[in-house]
Amino acid sequence: MKKNNVILLISFLVLLIVAVILFFTRYEIKKIEDDGKSKLSIEQKKSTLNVLRDFAVQDTAAVDKIFLVDKENNEILLERQNKDTWTVNEKYTARKDLMDILLETISRIDVASPVPKAKQDYVLRDLAANGIKCEIYQDDKLKKVYYIGGVTQNNTGTYMLIENSAAVFEVFLPGFTGYLTTRYNTNLKEWRSRKAFLYDPDDIAEIEIKYPQNADQSFRIKNLGLNDYTIEKIPSGKPVNDFDTIEVKMLISRFKNVGFEYLLPSDEQASKLDSLNGLQPVSIFRVTDNEQKTRELKCYRRPNFKQLMDDNANPYPYDIHRLYGVINDEVVVMQYRTIDPLSVKLQDIKQNSEA
Repeated sequence: MKKNNVILLISFLVLLIVAVILFFTRYEIKKIEDDGKSKLSIEQKKSTLNVLRDFAVQDTAAVDKIFLVDKENNEILLERQNKDTWTVNEKYTARKDLMDILLETISRIDVASPVPKAKQDYVLRDLAANGIKCEIYQDDKLKKVYYIGGVTQNNTGTYMLIENSAAVFEVFLPGFTGYLTTRYNTNLKEWRSRKAFLYDPDDIAEIEIKYPQNADQSFRIKNLGLNDYTIEKIPSGKPVNDFDTIEVKMLISRFKNVGFEYLLPSDEQASKLDSLNGLQPVSIFRVTDNEQKTRELKCYRRPNFKQLMDDNANPYPYDIHRLYGVINDEVVVMQYRTIDPLSVKLQDIKQNSEA
């Protein structure tokens, strides 16, 4: 009997201690003055977390860095290089269309409503398991951090939570119907620009165009500014004086927007690059900008995989629509209609036919 009483007493003491702890975690005793007399008052503690709902960063012109990471540790680091150019993961040029969409979202995002209390726990668990973290920097200083979750039940909003906030919100983009998670893309392959060359003509200092199988048609253009150019033969360096300035200017302008069709899959890159390195390129394009940064594209013929036939029903020796390109040791597939405007030979820009 005494043993049972001891057990009951211990249990009571444990429950009492737990109750006291719970009480003082939720309430506090304050001393207040009432009509000149001091009294003790029991008040509920305020939450240490504020309810934060200001997701938008309206001045995107000052945003110079955005970091995205998902729960599988896929990381995207976007850094501004100039007004219109961003890099992704310090190595590649970011796609301008995706960058514009993300910046628009960051600047115009708005709150539709708080998530009902009944759903808060579920949404928080989903954010913890599947959410994407977004860090936004202005002038290299962290401006805002929030987490992007899934779509709301009515498919018109997205669950989001600002770091250190006590509440999750349903967020939307005015004038847009749909959820926003895909705009915070963490797929590097999707972020990478599909541009072989992307230059403002005024930013180009030099262009080299080489034809290994037709060396006497290779040349180098130097842009001196104000429509002033020099041209020299490659590899001799012998100057070319009788060239058409308008043709040269038009050629330089064509490097403003040169895209490729797609990047070869990762598991095919090494073997294809190894095989191409053993072949002679059809053409080599090298552009140097005013900061002396150089970008090179080597072009190689592609097999006639589809067995396209000529007018005599004979298969072409090579693909007549597409060719391989190598940019920074990565293999891409390009179309001839993209490369042909760049494939100018020395004889094409000389004012007489003798090259």
